[in-house]
Amino acid sequence: MFSRESTSKEPVERSNASVIGTEMQINGNIKCQGSLILMGSVKGNIECDEINVYPEGVLKGTVKASDSVISGKFEGQIFSDSISIESTANIKGGIYYNTFKSEPGAKLEIELTLGLEKNKPTTKKTNLAKSIKSLKG
Repeated sequence: MFSRESTSKEPVERSNASVIGTEMQINGNIKCQGSLILMGSVKGNIECDEINVYPEGVLKGTVKASDSVISGKFEGQIFSDSISIESTANIKGGIYYNTFKSEPGAKLEIELTLGLEKNKPTTKKTNLAKSIKSLKG
């Protein structure tokens, strides 16, 4: 699982974190307590206390975490109190944060929104049958 060494700064010790290794590919949502290290590929939403996407990591989805460090490829939305983007990152999407730090060299196509609390994602359910009926008159 730890066959590759990474140059990423590691705020989280591996022994205390859940790890998605370089050979793993996950399609689905992940929810865990504590820290998550992503070196493999995930297509889905992740909820955890801390996430560290290593340079070889690929993530497409939504992240909800207190602290996020992104060094790899990410596409989607991040909702994180504190986010750190490293020079090897390639990010497309929206970032909702309270504290933001980025190293030079990162490839970013992002929309930044300061103030995490008022921008938490909400799910709005719509009754499609009612909507169509109201359009017909």
